[in-house]
Amino acid sequence: MNKYLLSAACIAAALLPHPGHAQTDPPASAPAANTIADEYNDPDTGARVLHLSKGIDGPAGVIYFTQACITPDGRYALVRNLAPTAGHTAGLMYRYDFKTGDVVKLTDRMTRNQVMVPKSGNLYYTSDNDTAIYVTNILDMTTRKVADIPPDLICSGGLTVNADESLVVGTATLAKDEPKGPPSTTPPNQGPGLNNTFEKHNLNMLIDADIKTGKVNILHKINTWLGHTQFSPTDPDLLMYCHEGPWQLVDRIWTMHISDQKPQLVLKRTVDGEIAGHEFWGADGTTVWYDHNFRGTPGGKHFLEGKNLTTGVVTQYPITAPFQSIHYTQSPDGKFFVCDGGTVRGNPSAQAMYALVPDNGKLDPIKLCSMAKNNYTDAEPNPHLTPDQHWDLFTATFSGISKAYAVEMPKQFWR
Repeated sequence: MNKYLLSAACIAAALLPHPGHAQTDPPASAPAANTIADEYNDPDTGARVLHLSKGIDGPAGVIYFTQACITPDGRYALVRNLAPTAGHTAGLMYRYDFKTGDVVKLTDRMTRNQVMVPKSGNLYYTSDNDTAIYVTNILDMTTRKVADIPPDLICSGGLTVNADESLVVGTATLAKDEPKGPPSTTPPNQGPGLNNTFEKHNLNMLIDADIKTGKVNILHKINTWLGHTQFSPTDPDLLMYCHEGPWQLVDRIWTMHISDQKPQLVLKRTVDGEIAGHEFWGADGTTVWYDHNFRGTPGGKHFLEGKNLTTGVVTQYPITAPFQSIHYTQSPDGKFFVCDGGTVRGNPSAQAMYALVPDNGKLDPIKLCSMAKNNYTDAEPNPHLTPDQHWDLFTATFSGISKAYAVEMPKQFWR
């Protein structure tokens, strides 16, 4: 039996499907509602928990779950002061210092679609109502414009930067097709927006901007909703993106080499009720991992699945009730995963974040911290591991509104 295996008592809770750090001293209680200590101990596991958004008024959190947000030395991490009225993903960006605990604003510019290049500390984002791409360096806090989006287009989706930091890629739509009025404040996967946007079949594009020259090119055009752009962390030519929409209606996960611009489907659905999504790159930069769910089919199998794009080999780990989650991510050393839990009907105390350790074809879970007080509709945790694997960063509504936190990982995971 793997030494990380969770006790049987913890696996009794059943989670709804969703498209500890030990110490000798007794743990302190989590902060009371509407108050947040700078540091406290998780009531279930005793793990240290840091409040990363201290001093930031209003809602805050980590950035979108696939996007890099921590420097290679583990010292600085991005925190977003959420600005819902300015649109989904909108906010002012701050830097948390793990060495000093200081929180510093990076720019007064309103940002959306944020992604950081860890090696350089360059934070890329859209601004000017998504008509331009900017970069702010989180170390010296200098800002410059990278590119203007062509006037007939709007940069409509998340950005990604390739491994040699020569290109930034995002999705775009025709400006004339964008709805007039205030921006949408609802995540695209919540409410009627998911079906409505999918059913329009407006022209969508993948666009790239040369980071040195600012030249913008169109890589791909299609009359369907595109999103979730992610460059391989190791191959500067390899891009992943998705066809957005109800997962049971789309073959979602695609890749493209920038050099040939030929879309390649990663997974073809074969039966009704089969879905796959929340895709992310493995640490090796060649394996695409995703939540592969057959809950609409007889038997209802559910896997965390990875496909190596070089060899074609597919790895499957069954997902079971204790750790069915919204998001999963792989550790920097590629040896384990972290997941962020999900709503537990009738028993919120069973909500938790876990490390998942592969062991003979299954995943052994170890509880990192309680998520009992998190409202998953308001705050999808989106876990991020620091490069040294000491901390797991996430968003939660422990105090009643979204804030950014980090839970200390058990020492056996440190490197």
